[in-house]
Amino acid sequence: MGAADSHTAAGIRGPWSAGAGGTGHVDPERGVGGLLDLERLEPSVFRSRAHAGERIRLYGGEVAAQALLAAGRTVPPGRTPNSLGVYFLLPGDSTEPVVYEVGVARDGGTFSTRTVEARQSGGPTLVATASFQGPERGLGHQMAPSPVRMPETLPSAEEALADDPPTLAWLSEVTGRLPVEVRFPDGSLDHPSANGHIAALRLWMRARHELVDSPEIHAAGVVYLSDLLMLVASLQPHPHRIADGNVWFATIAHSIVLHAAARADDWLLYEVESDWAGAGRCLTRGRLFDRAGRLCASSTQEAVLRVSAAN
Repeated sequence: MGAADSHTAAGIRGPWSAGAGGTGHVDPERGVGGLLDLERLEPSVFRSRAHAGERIRLYGGEVAAQALLAAGRTVPPGRTPNSLGVYFLLPGDSTEPVVYEVGVARDGGTFSTRTVEARQSGGPTLVATASFQGPERGLGHQMAPSPVRMPETLPSAEEALADDPPTLAWLSEVTGRLPVEVRFPDGSLDHPSANGHIAALRLWMRARHELVDSPEIHAAGVVYLSDLLMLVASLQPHPHRIADGNVWFATIAHSIVLHAAARADDWLLYEVESDWAGAGRCLTRGRLFDRAGRLCASSTQEAVLRVSAAN
């Protein structure tokens, strides 16, 4: 019986119970690196650490990054992640560890494919498919980022949003819970980017704490960052803002293709566009560049996006 199947009846502690197996809590001083510290329970079963403090919904990028990391620890040596696709099923509970059970779909001559199911006591929270590739050479081209100011020349998010207290309060709550830093080359979270798209957003972002020099940790860190603020772009053409009390959103699916290695603790430029919204959903696309202009990852996200009637 796998760890993900363990019971939580009275007197029996399941793998997601607080303190089960001595897992403890996430160390906030380690930032994203602490969140990626998975415990191996069985060859293909892994467990994260719970968060201390009040119960909140887990950030989707955290669960997706942990799923990629768990999958990567079951593939043959020398294969690095090239893509990840996840479906979010239930909101994660920050006060419980998450258990990741990895399935081997295929190990080919170049590619390995893994399935991942993330579970807590309430049931499965995420299902994912991850692909890994061995070294290979091939043709190359990429899109270039639009002209943008470097992050060092930009004001902090607090300075940029000083004249917009509601948006600053919302963003401060987000970044207060997530160990990340963001800056806005177009001046604000709510101003469309200068590329002419009606629903677009650009931001520089990075993990706030230095990460260990490990390719698998930085790849998972990029996945962690890729879920950040994508849905804001979908509001740009509409008379609503992310800080409004009547806007509700939740990610349904998130996918990312990793093109080149990138450091998640150095500044990365995220160009996000929303091509469509309707039927209570929205679709966004993202391109993630390093400071040298190299395209490191591309992402797609589908989400529920609802606006309640005015009070």
